[in-house]
Amino acid sequence: MVRLGPALGQAVRTALRLDRTKIALGVGLRVAIGVGLCLVVGRLSGHTVAGVTATIGALSAGMASHQGTYRSRAAIVLAAAASMGACATVGGAVGHLFGPDVAVTALVSFGAALLISLGNAGLVVGLQAVVGLVVFSQFHLSWGVSLRNGGLVLLGGAVQALLVVVVWPLRRFPAERRALSDAYGVLAGYSRALAADAGALLEPGSLDGLDALWRDAQPFGGDDLAAHRALAAQADRLRLELVALARARVRLATTGEKVAARAVDEVFERSAAVLDEVAAAVADGRAPAGWQEQRLRFRSAQETLQEAAAARPADSGAAALDVERRVEAVAGQLRAVLRTAAVPAGFDAVDLDELMRSGGIVPARRSGATWVREQGATLRSNLTLSSQACRHALRMAVAMAAGVAISHVFTYGHRYWLPMTVLLVLRPDFASTVTRGLSRVIGTLIGAGAVTALLAELRPGPDWLIALVVALCFPAAALLLANYAIFSVCIASLVVTMLAFLGAPELATAGDRTFYTLAGAAVALIAYAAWPTWESTSLPDTLAGLAETEGRYAAGVLRAWAEPSTADRAGLQKARLDARLARSNAEAAVTRWLGEPDTAHRLPRETVLGFMASVRACVQALLALHAELPEAGPGQPEVGRLASDVEQAFSLVAGRLRGSAPVGELPRLRRRQLALAARLEAASDGPPGDLGAVVLAGETDLLVDSVDALGHLVGLES
Repeated sequence: MVRLGPALGQAVRTALRLDRTKIALGVGLRVAIGVGLCLVVGRLSGHTVAGVTATIGALSAGMASHQGTYRSRAAIVLAAAASMGACATVGGAVGHLFGPDVAVTALVSFGAALLISLGNAGLVVGLQAVVGLVVFSQFHLSWGVSLRNGGLVLLGGAVQALLVVVVWPLRRFPAERRALSDAYGVLAGYSRALAADAGALLEPGSLDGLDALWRDAQPFGGDDLAAHRALAAQADRLRLELVALARARVRLATTGEKVAARAVDEVFERSAAVLDEVAAAVADGRAPAGWQEQRLRFRSAQETLQEAAAARPADSGAAALDVERRVEAVAGQLRAVLRTAAVPAGFDAVDLDELMRSGGIVPARRSGATWVREQGATLRSNLTLSSQACRHALRMAVAMAAGVAISHVFTYGHRYWLPMTVLLVLRPDFASTVTRGLSRVIGTLIGAGAVTALLAELRPGPDWLIALVVALCFPAAALLLANYAIFSVCIASLVVTMLAFLGAPELATAGDRTFYTLAGAAVALIAYAAWPTWESTSLPDTLAGLAETEGRYAAGVLRAWAEPSTADRAGLQKARLDARLARSNAEAAVTRWLGEPDTAHRLPRETVLGFMASVRACVQALLALHAELPEAGPGQPEVGRLASDVEQAFSLVAGRLRGSAPVGELPRLRRRQLALAARLEAASDGPPGDLGAVVLAGETDLLVDSVDALGHLVGLES
C-alpha cells in the first residue's frame, strides 16, 4: 500500500520554504533592466506590441541567466533565446490547427525534456523552447508574421545576453570570489568538525563551485585570475591534507597519546580560524589579516607533537611522527593559501603556476568539438526506456499533447495557460512535481486573480503598465531559485500585466486562468501517477554505478602505492573526481528516494543508509591514501594484489545491486590485508618505523572493513 501523507506534507513544506542563499538580486536587476529596455524602446518607437513581443524573449532568456558563469551564461542565454524564437515562429503559424499543434507540441516537448540529461542548462533551454511554442500557439498568424515575432523574441534574448557580457570588464571577479569564499568557508567548517570528530567527512559536492574557475573563468583575467585558480587548486589539495591528518589522528588515538591528540585538535581549530579569515578576505577583495595569533598557537601545537614523537619509541612514536608530518603539510598548504590570497588585493605576485601545481592536478580544458561530441553521446545514450530522462521525455510529450488537445476543446480565452501549467508542473521526480503543482495553483489564484481584478478596475495606461512589468520582473527573477511559490505569484502577475498591453483584461479572464491552471495541474499529476518514475526503481543501478566508480578509484590508489614511481597521478586525480561526482549523484538520488511515498522499494531503507555510510568510510581511507602517496620509493607488490581483490569485490557488490547472481564469492580481503600489514611490519627498520607502512596498514584496514560491510549489506558471503 502506498502512503502519500508524509511525502505530501514534505512537498507542502518545501513549497513554503524560502532559501535565502538562492536569492539572486543581481540577476533580478539585470533581467528587469533588459525587460524595461524592450518595453521602453517599443513604446518610444510607436511599436508597443512589438516591444512586448521582444520582452517575452528578454524575460525568458533572463530567467535562463541563472545558469552558467561567464561565457557559458552568455551561451545559455542565447541558446534559450534562439530556441524560443524558433519555436515561437512555428507555434504562431500552426497553433490554430488542431492536429499539427498537438503533433508539434508532442515532438518539441519530447526533445526539450530529453535535454534534462545534459543538466540544468539543458533543462532551461528546452523549457524556454516549449514556452515559446505554447505561448504563440494561441495566435492565428501567417508564416511571415510568425517569423517576425520569432525574430523579436530572439532580439529580446540578445538584449539580455548583451547585458550579461557588458558588465564583465567592470566587475572584480564576483563569481570567482563568491565560489572561493564559499569553498574556504566550507573547509573551515570541516576543519572545525574534525576537531570534534576525526571521522567527519566533507559532503561530496561541497567544492563543486570551484569547477567554474577552470571551465568558465572571466575572459579578462591576468594575475587575479591566476591567483583565483591557484586558490582553487590549493582548496582541493587542502581538503586531502585535512582528511589525511584526521586519519593520522585516529591512528594516534589508538596508542593512548592524549596530549598529542589534543594538540592535533588544536591544529584543526587554528586551521579553521585561518580558513575563516581567508574566506572573509577573498569575499571582501582584501588580503587576509589577523592570522598571526593563530600561527603562534599552531606552532605551539606542532612543538607538542614533536615532543611526543621524540619521547615515545616504537608504535606510538611512529604514529606521533606521522601526525607531525601531516601537520607540517597542512601548515605548508595554509602558508601557500595566505600568500596567494594576497595577490588579488594588490600584493606582489608569487609563483602562481607553482602554487597551482602544488595544489593538485590542473584539470585539462576541453575543446568545443569535444564538448559537442560528449553532449551528443549523452543524448544518444539516454534514448532508451531504461533512462529516467527518456521516460520523463515520453511522459512529457504525452501530457503536453493531451494538454494542448484539451485546451482546443474549450472556448475560454488564453488557452495556452493549460499546457503551460503542464509544462511547469511536470518534473522527473515525485517531490518536485507535487511541489510545483501546489506552487503553480497558489501563484495563479493569488497573482493572476488579484492583478486581473486590479487592472480591470484601474485600467492603467501603457506607461504605468511598463512600470508595473519592471517592478514585477525584479522579484520574479530574483526569487526563481529561492521559492517557486513566490516566483509563481510574480510570474502569473507579470504575464497578466504584459497581456494588458493588448487590452485591459476582464474579470472573467481570472476565472479562465484558474480553470486552465487546475486542469493543467491535474493533467500533470495524472500523467505522473499513470507512469511514475520512482527513484526506487533506478536507485539500485545508481548505487551500483557508485560501487563500480569507487572500485576503480580504490584500485587506482592501491596500484599507485604498489609502484609509486610509475603511478599515473593525472589519471588518479580524474578517478577521484569521477568518484566524487558519482557519490554526489548517489547522495542526491537517496535524498529524492527518501522523499517519495512508501512504495514497494526493492532495497530496504536500512540497506541504503548503511551502504552510503560504508561508502563514506571507504572514501576516508582512499583520500588519506591518495594524500599520503609517496613520490617514489620501493614498491609493494602485495598492495597490487589487494587492489585487484578490492576492485573485484566492488564489482560483485555492483552486480548484486543490479539483481544479477554473484559470480564467485567475495574475496577474502581481511586475510590479504593482514598479510600485507605483517609484511609491512617485518620490513620496518626499527623505531619509529616506516611512516608509509603505518599509513598503508592503517588505511587498508579501514578500507577492507568498509568493503566487507558493503558486501554484507547486499548479501554477499566471503
